[in-house]
Amino acid sequence: MLTRARYAVLLLPAWLLCACAVPLLVLPSQRDLMWALLKPLVGFDPNQVHLFEQPMVKQRLSALLGTHYEETLQLLRTADKLQQEGPLFFVLSRYTPLSEVSARAGLVWNADSNQLAALVAHGDATEIFAELVQGGAQAGVNAALVGKPPQWPSSFTSWLPSTASGTTVLPATH
Repeated sequence: MLTRARYAVLLLPAWLLCACAVPLLVLPSQRDLMWALLKPLVGFDPNQVHLFEQPMVKQRLSALLGTHYEETLQLLRTADKLQQEGPLFFVLSRYTPLSEVSARAGLVWNADSNQLAALVAHGDATEIFAELVQGGAQAGVNAALVGKPPQWPSSFTSWLPSTASGTTVLPATH
């Protein structure tokens, strides 16, 4: 009987620690949360579903764009739908032929690498903002994707420069 009591004293705290640790191990990653947020919204107007106000999107976008956040968001709000091309989820501002408003912007989230990237074009000048892809088993990212430049959907290629005039790459915050 004394032996069982000793085992119980040792096993009870261990069992309680395991019970507390299990939820931490099965919490979804930020990549899983972004997928769960974006996948059902494909085809919908990002403004009507308040995509840019979602805390996860807003935080990453403001960290990514810094001082360019407001201007880029104003352009992105002209997008009329969230689209998907393979692992890429994206919005693309509607282009206006007016010379005083000749800017356009696109935002892409890559489900494979969990990388958020933005492209802002003003006339002939283009700026690319992209999070660095962090690898490792915890991030759930293929090692081949680490350090690679962002992927762009085919609809971006018509205004994607061969060499961007300004490129800003920020460390990932996820």
